[in-house]
Amino acid sequence: MNPPEASPAIPEPVLDPPLSRNILVRLAANSLTVAENLRDNYFRNTHKFVSHLRRRISSGGPAAGRAPIMTVEKIDDLRWEDIKGERVSFIDGGVGHVELSEQIPIVLRVGSYTVRPGEPRLAEREHFAHYPVLLGDLQGGSKERRDFPDIVRIIAELLGGLAALERSENLDALMFHGPLMYLMPAYSGHAPFTEADIDLFLHNYAGGGKLAESLKSEFLREAGEKIYPRIMQTNPDLWAERRLFEPMTWMAFLYRKLLQTAKRRKPRPIVAGVVERGVRGLHLISNKLRT
Repeated sequence: MNPPEASPAIPEPVLDPPLSRNILVRLAANSLTVAENLRDNYFRNTHKFVSHLRRRISSGGPAAGRAPIMTVEKIDDLRWEDIKGERVSFIDGGVGHVELSEQIPIVLRVGSYTVRPGEPRLAEREHFAHYPVLLGDLQGGSKERRDFPDIVRIIAELLGGLAALERSENLDALMFHGPLMYLMPAYSGHAPFTEADIDLFLHNYAGGGKLAESLKSEFLREAGEKIYPRIMQTNPDLWAERRLFEPMTWMAFLYRKLLQTAKRRKPRPIVAGVVERGVRGLHLISNKLRT
């Protein structure tokens, strides 16, 4: 009896060392290229924007037959002591691309910068937080869609804003470097995120702990009782049982939590951003919750 033939050996996958090494190099080069471009154009673009804004303000009013684009208040009696120590947080998200055969987004990061002008102690005056997420670590979502990185970025920015509010009880303003509210219909139809995906988000952007657990449990309870039965014709209970997070409803939930948290503060902070590009271009909008 002949012995059984040995199974053919499975070749080990071979990674091209220069390719894997170049991914990190190109990511770093990409970030430096963007920074250099911003440095070259920042003052020129700021001067152009302010010049156009001043002309639009001065050309409005009753005599011109149209309202000014914004009003300017006199602050002759305002003193430095009146605003010294106000705490402001800025939230900014971005996606890192690597050009191999094409521009491939692989890294998402959301940074927050909190500043308190007039604070003499540097450790108390400024606080930076910067968290990266590898898109390949996420199990759910529609990764084949071109707007998948945008979905991930929006969620991370909202969680970054919530974390900033939680860190600073006396926050005066929360500024999003981008739209405060996106035009959401374009992002519909994405596959759900898994609970492991949400845990990854919450660990990085909500600081983990009680805030992360409360956000997750509150959404799953609300989704199972109210949201999924309304938006799904078949098997809405299955999504809740499997603890799946539909992206659009998860984002809507985070928007509500962000504004609810801000409204409970006394004094209420300003939450501001830029609305999505439309037929009239970009318009600055701020949700002034103090009113």
